[in-house]
Amino acid sequence: MKKTIVALAAACCMAFGWQASSTEAASSYTYYQVKKGDTLWKIAKQYHTTVAKLKSLNKLKSDMVHIGKKLKVPTVAKTTTKASANKKAISLSAVDRKLLAQLVQAETGSSEPFAGKVEVALVIFNRVKHKEFPNTVRGVIYQKTKSGYAFAPVKTGKLTRIQPTKKDYEAVDKALALFPNDRRGSLYFYNPKITKDKWMLSRPVTIRIGNHAFAK
Repeated sequence: MKKTIVALAAACCMAFGWQASSTEAASSYTYYQVKKGDTLWKIAKQYHTTVAKLKSLNKLKSDMVHIGKKLKVPTVAKTTTKASANKKAISLSAVDRKLLAQLVQAETGSSEPFAGKVEVALVIFNRVKHKEFPNTVRGVIYQKTKSGYAFAPVKTGKLTRIQPTKKDYEAVDKALALFPNDRRGSLYFYNPKITKDKWMLSRPVTIRIGNHAFAK
C-alpha cells in the first residue's frame, strides 16, 4: 500500500512539474485584442517590443491589423526590458517617430545599410540622454549651433518634406528597442571622405557602417 502511495505521489509530482514547465513556456506571451486606433507600432511600444517581433510572433505579412483581432504579445520581454529601461526611458510620440524617420532617410537615403540607419537613430537617442544636448528627440534634431543647426537637412529646410520609407520606421523602432542596452554610445556621425572638421575627425570612433563613421 505504501509503495502504491509513493508511486502515485511521484507521478503527481512529475505531472505537476510538466504542467509548471508548460505554463512557464506559455507565459512568455499573452494576448492583446486590437482596438480602434491601434497600430502595430503603438502596440509594440506598449509592450516594450518591436513591430518586427510582433509580426514574427503572429506570422503577419503586413503592418495592417484589424479591430477585434487577438495578437500574441510578449510578457517576459516586457518585464525584463522595462527593468533595464527604467533609467534610460525614451518617450517617443508618433509625430516625433515620423520626424526621426525623416532624419534617418535624409541622412542615409537608400545607399546606406539598415544597420547604418539604426545607428543614426541611436545617435539621436544617445544625445537625448546626454547632458550636453537637449532632452527630447525633437529638441536634439532641431538643436541650433553656431553654423545654424546640428543636422544639414534641418539647415536646408528639406527635412519635413522628406518621405520616410518602411525601412526608416523599422530602423527607428529597432533603435528604440536597442537603446537601453546600447554600449557604443555614438553621439556623432560623418562621412570621412567628405568631412574636413578636425574636431570631428579627432573624436573616438565607435563603429564604421557604410559611408559613415560614428563617434562619441
